[in-house]
Amino acid sequence: MSLSYKLKNHSIGALAVMTATLLGCGGGGDGRGPILGANVTLAPVPAPVPVPPGGTCASPTPAMPTVTQSNPTNGNQFAATSTSGVAGGGVAVTATFSLPMNAATITAANFSLTPAASPALTPASVSYDAVAKVATYTTASALPPNTVYNVVVAKAVSSAAGTSMGCDFAWSFKTAAAPVVAPPPAAFNLGRASTFAIAATAGVTNTPTLPLTAIVGDVVLSPTATCNGVAVDNIGGFGLCGGSPPAIVGKVVTPNYPDTTTANNVQADLRATYLSLTPPAGPPAAGSLGGGTPIAAPTALGAPTGSAAVPGTNVFFPGVYISNTSILVSNDLTLDAQGNPDAVFVFQSASTVGTAPNGRILLINGAKASNIWWQVGSSATLGTNATWQGNILAGASITMNTGATSCGRLLAGAFTAGAFVFDKNVVNVPGNPASPPTCL
Repeated sequence: MSLSYKLKNHSIGALAVMTATLLGCGGGGDGRGPILGANVTLAPVPAPVPVPPGGTCASPTPAMPTVTQSNPTNGNQFAATSTSGVAGGGVAVTATFSLPMNAATITAANFSLTPAASPALTPASVSYDAVAKVATYTTASALPPNTVYNVVVAKAVSSAAGTSMGCDFAWSFKTAAAPVVAPPPAAFNLGRASTFAIAATAGVTNTPTLPLTAIVGDVVLSPTATCNGVAVDNIGGFGLCGGSPPAIVGKVVTPNYPDTTTANNVQADLRATYLSLTPPAGPPAAGSLGGGTPIAAPTALGAPTGSAAVPGTNVFFPGVYISNTSILVSNDLTLDAQGNPDAVFVFQSASTVGTAPNGRILLINGAKASNIWWQVGSSATLGTNATWQGNILAGASITMNTGATSCGRLLAGAFTAGAFVFDKNVVNVPGNPASPPTCL
């Protein structure tokens, strides 16, 4: 009797079951009897079970590599939706190995990221750092909030010596839920300060850099009514200003012009608006606008031109936002009114507000500079060639570096002594007939 065997492997859950089918002659005398041993089921063989980072596969050996740790960690319920410095706002998911690895085996086929109940993502890149023994899976864009992801590093990944892992390493994490943004008040009213582009209590300084600074809107200088240390003319202009007077479409109000009460009234309304924008705990004093959504540290807002939108990083929607430190706009920051032309944005900073050189604020979907408010606990500085949008009310001083422009009022000295420094700048009151038609 001649015999042959066909072996089949069936995966059932975590067990591998082997079925042997016996082919050949029958067991009886003339070959027509039953085939003995047909469809014999052998003993179950356990299949390798995935283990989390830091775990150990079955029957480990010293030469067998493992995943010792991961980022995000297994079970993390508040994973970030993007990683700082990653192109497109993407996320870097990392796996650290116990041994030096063969980089050629660390590929998208062996390192996967899969949203729950969805197909696996296609990564922007999968890389390996031989010095740190870290593999990095980088997504092409930010991950959606409040979503569960499963990560697998397959056992096909091998060490530099050629030994593969004894099992898959797998873990899961969940991205943090989107923050609940405090709704802003319907509007703020500067009262008698509404026509003013510039305010200072400790005078202004203007460099002789050409073209000289241009201001569309009124200016209030009180109690110190000087420009470059020279008293202004008290007839509505800057006077000689040491030979570098800013151009102005409007008037310069002082303690004595146009009368002895206007400057005080303007500054009183400015301070009242400033405190209405200030958190109840301050600084610099107790205000009345609470409930702001915290801005996560570091409070550098914006991303390079063309980056994917990441809410809370380079794009913000209407609401009240608060920083317990400072706020710096670097690169491009987008404010999205979501189709509501009356949408209000409020940014509260316990310390400073400013921009990096060439920093820009971009307005989309109906956002208006007139409805954007920056409450500054101390001083504000706009970087070289920055493009600013919105009204700054600074407790102390404001500085505009060379070439910076603003569609929005810049009001220094809202709570304490505050000087103003110009250097070849342009400031427009939104909606002023002499302002650009796009400055609203």
